[in-house]
Amino acid sequence: MNMLEANMRKVSDSLNSTVRLAAEFGDESLKDLKLYTSLVEKLCEIDSKMNTHRKALAESYAEQTVECFDQRYETSIDRKKPQVRGHKRYKDFVQYAKPLLNPSLQGQPSQNDNDDDDDGDLVMEADVGNMVDPISKRPLEVPVRNKQCNHVYEKSVIENLLKQNPRTRCPVMGCAAQGYVQQHLLEVDVRLQQQLIQTRSVFT
Repeated sequence: MNMLEANMRKVSDSLNSTVRLAAEFGDESLKDLKLYTSLVEKLCEIDSKMNTHRKALAESYAEQTVECFDQRYETSIDRKKPQVRGHKRYKDFVQYAKPLLNPSLQGQPSQNDNDDDDDGDLVMEADVGNMVDPISKRPLEVPVRNKQCNHVYEKSVIENLLKQNPRTRCPVMGCAAQGYVQQHLLEVDVRLQQQLIQTRSVFT
């Protein structure tokens, strides 16, 4: 991990902490999800551009002259604006922040979701089908959602982990939740489970 990636992770962690504090202690003006998603969109745009330049550099290293290197680099750069709402960082943040700031809207699509184009919807559906348990790194089958932080795990895996170590914190990197994972705060996400089944039947 380079310095830029490390700093971006710190910013993401700080943003998660800010959202949690706003949800607990802030007034209504601080609970507007758009205040925070606009910042995450900028982070995702930086991340996408960084990956684009990194890929272009890797493709250009084989060139023998500076002129050829420059030409190859320029042609390898993707000039299109990144689709940040399909970015994993963006989706993870919305999944974390939305139920904290707007508990009454949990499970409902946000306005930002409705603004995405059809290609974005396909990316989202494909990503749902590819969701993996953060502990075992295997595809989710029976997803349970942690009510403390809204992160999702495979039911049998997290239950076994809690049996081995009751003082387990959320295994998702950068999670801002305080305290340990509590068995009684884990709930099977039936809606997500149905999405997984439906999406995998389409993409297989």
